[in-house]
Amino acid sequence: MTNICFISSSGGHLQELASLRDLAKIFPSFLITERDQFNNITFGDKVYHVSQINRREKFFLIHFIKLFFSIFFIFIKERPSCIITTGALVSFPACILGKLFGAKIIYIESFARIYSPSLTGKLVYKIADVFIVQWKPLLKFYPSAIYMGGIF
Repeated sequence: MTNICFISSSGGHLQELASLRDLAKIFPSFLITERDQFNNITFGDKVYHVSQINRREKFFLIHFIKLFFSIFFIFIKERPSCIITTGALVSFPACILGKLFGAKIIYIESFARIYSPSLTGKLVYKIADVFIVQWKPLLKFYPSAIYMGGIF
C-alpha cells in the first residue's frame, strides 16, 4: 500500500509542499515538518513535528543526529513508500533514510531557486528517483531533472 511522506522545513518550503495537499486526500499520507511558532499548515492523515535546525549553529552535528533518529523512528512506524519534498535541511536525512527503507524520492527544488541550486538540492539530486525544477535555468545544474514550472 502506498504511504506518502510529505516533508519540508517550515515557512516557504512548507507552503510550496502544501500546494500538493490534494494528493494527501487520495493516498494514505503523513507530513513531517519543523516545529515553529508560525507553522499552522497541516495536511495528510498524520502530522509529525521535528526540531528546527540550522547548519550554522554551534551544535549542528548533535542536532542533525537527533533529527536523523527522530525521522528514523517515524519511518519505522509509518513505512513510507514515497517521499515528496521541497527541501530544505530537514528533508535531507529523510531522503537518505527513505532510500534505506526502499522508498521512492521525489524532490522539488524550491521555487525561490531560479539561477542557482540549493545545498539540499545538490545533495538529494544524486539519490532522487524524480527530481523536479520549477525554473528552466536550473536544468544546467540538474541535467536529468524534469522541468514542470511552478507548483503554486
